Amino acid sequence: MRERKGKRLCLFLAIAALLFCYGAVSACGGSNLHKYADSISELREHLFAAETADYKITAISGTREDPYVLDGASNGKRDFTVLTVTPAAFAADKTYRYRAEINGTVYEGDLMPHPFAPSLSVDIPAAATQSFSVTVSDGAEHDLTLQSVVTGDNIGAEKALTIALDKLKNELKRFRSKGKLHAEIYVRLMENPIDGNGGYFWYVAFVGADKDTVAVLLKSDTGAVSATRF
Repeated sequence: MRERKGKRLCLFLAIAALLFCYGAVSACGGSNLHKYADSISELREHLFAAETADYKITAISGTREDPYVLDGASNGKRDFTVLTVTPAAFAADKTYRYRAEINGTVYEGDLMPHPFAPSLSVDIPAAATQSFSVTVSDGAEHDLTLQSVVTGDNIGAEKALTIALDKLKNELKRFRSKGKLHAEIYVRLMENPIDGNGGYFWYVAFVGADKDTVAVLLKSDTGAVSATRF
């Protein structure tokens, strides 16, 4: 009797382990993000935005190669959040500063003006995964809370990469040798790069050693292909 109970317990534990792996693929090493982790030079999966009458602020966040080099290989990576601040009335003679709290740590300093656009930006060495506060100082202080633009209607980075690998499987053969992919990968969630109709897209690119690039642009809500580059 004890032996039968012991066998049933072992069977139950084995089934539970399989179900856990099925429901949390990455934890068991089966996701494509995990499989290709060493080749991913940028994973930009968080987008934030806030706007008042005085300022519009957007932020992109994730991990990326440092230094950033398009050479077909992915090396050391770091967390990042890039703030882009657009004043309603930009004044070139003003000093703009920022204060942001990300994951409980405060970052502050000067905002750097864009060379060709009426905006400013800063690269913060931390990855924001949830809403966070930003204060912009221009002589007065302006407090904003950046909220994620990602909703449950959007596919995630894992799904975007999986779709790209499938849609580009024939083109990616030129990067494969002995079963290994010899290219660096960029997975980016971004604002609509096609027209002014709003919405968000996933850009997934594979770059070889000679900067040969294969890429796909996917609608973030459906995963449908909007454009390809071979």
